[in-house]
Amino acid sequence: MNIALAIGLQVIGSFLFASGATLQHLGVKSTFDPSGKTSSNRLTIGGMLRLFKIRKWLLGLVFVFSGAAFHLIALSMAPVAVVQPVGILAVPWSVLLAAKIHGHKVPGRIWTAVSITIVGVIGFTIFSSLFATGEKPFEFTPVLVSFLVVCALCAVLSVVATKAASWAKAMLWSSVGAIFYGLASGLMKAAMNLVQDHGFSLLHWQVLAVIGFMIACYGLGVWMIQQGYASGPAEITVGTMTTVDPFVAVVFGLVVLGEGYGMGLGPAIGMVVSGAVAVYGVVLLSRDHPDAVEERREAAAEAAEALAAAHALSTAKKDSRERPA
Repeated sequence: MNIALAIGLQVIGSFLFASGATLQHLGVKSTFDPSGKTSSNRLTIGGMLRLFKIRKWLLGLVFVFSGAAFHLIALSMAPVAVVQPVGILAVPWSVLLAAKIHGHKVPGRIWTAVSITIVGVIGFTIFSSLFATGEKPFEFTPVLVSFLVVCALCAVLSVVATKAASWAKAMLWSSVGAIFYGLASGLMKAAMNLVQDHGFSLLHWQVLAVIGFMIACYGLGVWMIQQGYASGPAEITVGTMTTVDPFVAVVFGLVVLGEGYGMGLGPAIGMVVSGAVAVYGVVLLSRDHPDAVEERREAAAEAAEALAAAHALSTAKKDSRERPA
């Protein structure tokens, strides 16, 4: 009974998260010129502060928090291996919501990309839940190193996002935010382990440092996710977050918290393959989304017009030189 109820709660939670992401995306997009190129949008600090005055964005925030609450309740009633895969429903929910709002038909290639992403994440979740059962004493240095490495990696990805192809910008910005979110989840677990399993006080400097890292990750993650909403469709951000966030959290648990101790080579390969499949699905979703296809078509048309204009100008100059005085 508890498992069935947990699945039902997670289905509701996934819909709330998708709805919240869609509303926040609409709120962010409303701050930009609708006639401009979406992939070129950049959210400034002032723009971020203005979002708190937009009702759609605030309502989306309420939906996201509500979805998180349903997710936590579901996790308290059933194993992660049961609950986590159901959360992937946020991806098809977001696709359907976007199609309803914008009045377009969802192409078959988008459903193919969504299916690939779901299969990959479910496989990864099953492998990590069944075989990541090891433990080791807590060490603060690996936590610090992981935080610094993630910050450096996200800085590089942020630079790449500004120079990437138009269809990849939303995916890259969302990936940066999801990496920070995933690390924040891992840091939350690390802080809980320190207090519950190792008897540390909440005011111990290591606990406070881990919590500080976690808060910084959430703050940076929120900023980057909003950049993802600004530069592309909500479905891409949802798909990226649903894929990358759990991957980073699980890898942190395996490597830093030692949950991978005792995991055999087979499950490890299974996790890598499943993760690669899910990432491939997100790449397909980003590349083949109708908005990305339309933007590429418009860019190709503009390039063709510019080339034709340049050719006409060159021909005119040539004719003028050849015309006798």
